Amino acid sequence: MFDDLRGFLNILKSQGELKEISGADWDLEIGAITELLASELPSPALLFDRIKGYSPGFRIATNLFATEQRSALVLRLPPDLRGLDLVKAWREKIRSGIKPIDPVEVKDAPVKENIVEGEDVDLYRFPVPKWHELDGGRYIGTGSMTITRDPDEKWVNLGTYRVMLHDRNTTSFYMSVGRHGTIMRDKYWSQGKPCPAAICLGQDPTLWAMSVYTLPWGISEYGAAGWLRGKPVEITSAEETDLPIPATAEIVLEGEAFPPSVEVREEGPFGEWMGYYVGHGKTGKRPNVPVFKVRRIYYRNDPILQGNPPFKPPIPFGVGEHILVSAAIWDAVEREVPDVRGVWVAKEASTWGALFTVISLRQRYPGHAKQAACVAAGCRAGAYMGRFYVVVDEDIDPSRMGDVLWALGTRCDPERSIDVIRETWSSEADPLISPERKGKGELIASKALILACKPYPWYEDFPKVNRASPELLARIQEKWGSILRST
Repeated sequence: MFDDLRGFLNILKSQGELKEISGADWDLEIGAITELLASELPSPALLFDRIKGYSPGFRIATNLFATEQRSALVLRLPPDLRGLDLVKAWREKIRSGIKPIDPVEVKDAPVKENIVEGEDVDLYRFPVPKWHELDGGRYIGTGSMTITRDPDEKWVNLGTYRVMLHDRNTTSFYMSVGRHGTIMRDKYWSQGKPCPAAICLGQDPTLWAMSVYTLPWGISEYGAAGWLRGKPVEITSAEETDLPIPATAEIVLEGEAFPPSVEVREEGPFGEWMGYYVGHGKTGKRPNVPVFKVRRIYYRNDPILQGNPPFKPPIPFGVGEHILVSAAIWDAVEREVPDVRGVWVAKEASTWGALFTVISLRQRYPGHAKQAACVAAGCRAGAYMGRFYVVVDEDIDPSRMGDVLWALGTRCDPERSIDVIRETWSSEADPLISPERKGKGELIASKALILACKPYPWYEDFPKVNRASPELLARIQEKWGSILRST
C-alpha cells in the first residue's frame, strides 16, 4: 500500500494508469491537457516534468482520481466495486463510526529536506499553473490542504480551499462560510490576531480524501485518515507556528492569514467545480479577500505539486466525491426514515455538491417519500449548495440516470409532486446568485423536493411495469446463456 503521493503514483504506474508528460507549459497547457485526457475513458493519471521555464524534477500531478477504481484504492475499498456498490461498501466501513488514530511525530521528515525562509521565500520556484483560460491568475492550491488549529479547543483541522498565488510570498485561500477552517480563522481575527496556518500542496491521497470529507466538529482529519489507513499518519512540527504537518508531504507553506483590515487582494475568477467561473460578476470586478503571508517553505527533493483543478462536470477532480457525499446523505436519511434502498448524487450534475440527489425507498406510509426528501435537503452533507432531491421507488436504481429520468417522466406530476424550499445554504460558487446579492452576503438559494414515485394512496394499483420478471429472465439465462454470451 502507499503512505504518500509518490507511493500512490508508483502503484498507478505499475498498473499502467500513469501517463508521464514532458515539456508542457504551466500557462494553460497543463490544464488543457488534463481536461482533454480526463474527458476520455480510460482516463490516466498524469505526471508533468520538465515544465517550461523550470528545472527537471519540479513536477505536477493531475487527474489522480478520475476512475472509481482509483478512488476505491484511496478509500481502502475493494477496487472492483462500482456505482452504488461502492457507496454501500463505504457506508459499511463507517457504520461502526470513525475511531480516530492519533498521528505520531517523527524526527526524520522528508518534507524538511529543503527549508527556505525570510527573503529566500519565493513561491515562483514552483511551476504553479494557470489552469483555465479565464482564471484571474495562477492557482498553487487546488489539491491542497489548509491546516489550522482552533485557538480555544486546540484541535487541528485540515480543509481543502483554493489557493491563489499573488506574489513571491503572498497567497490567498478562499474559504466558504460555515466551514470548520473558516470558523477557526474568524476566532483568531476576533481576538485581534492573525490566524496561523500551513498549506500542504501534495500529500497522501487518503489524508487528502479526509480533508474534503464531512467530519464532525472536533475530529481531526489526521485521526480519521489514521483510522482509514489502519496506522497513524506521520507528522512533523512546522517551526514557527508549531502546527503539525505531514512528514511525507511534498510541499508545505507556513505562515499567517491576516484579517481584511490588514490587507486584501483581488481573487479570481476561477473555474470552479460547478462548471462555471466564479469570483466576478457582470461588472468584471474581482472580490477582495484576505491574504496569507508565507514565512517558510518546506519541500522534498524533486517535489510534486498536486493539481486537482475543477472542470465542467462530469469530469471528476477529487476522491470519489459523489461516493462520499452519497454515503453521508444515505446515513442521514436512514437515521430518520425506514426502508431506504439507496442514495446517489449524480456526478453528471456535479462531481462534488449534492446538486442532484436521488433517494430510492419502499414507501410504507403517507408522506414517507417527502419525509426522505426533507431529511436529505436538511442534513449537513446534502444541504450545502444542494438543488434537487428526487425520491424514486425501490424498483429504480438511483445510480442509473436513465431509470431516474424514466421515473421522472412517468411518476412525477409537476403540479402535485414538486415543492420548493427557499432561503437555504449556498455559496459564492453558486452561479445563480447575482453579483448584487453576493455583495450583500445573501448566499442563499432554493431547493426542489421532487417525488418521482408511485402515488402512495393507490400504490398497489399503479400500472405494472412492462418488464420481464426476474424469474423469467433467470430461466432464459439458464437455457440460452451460452448463446447470449457469444453474441
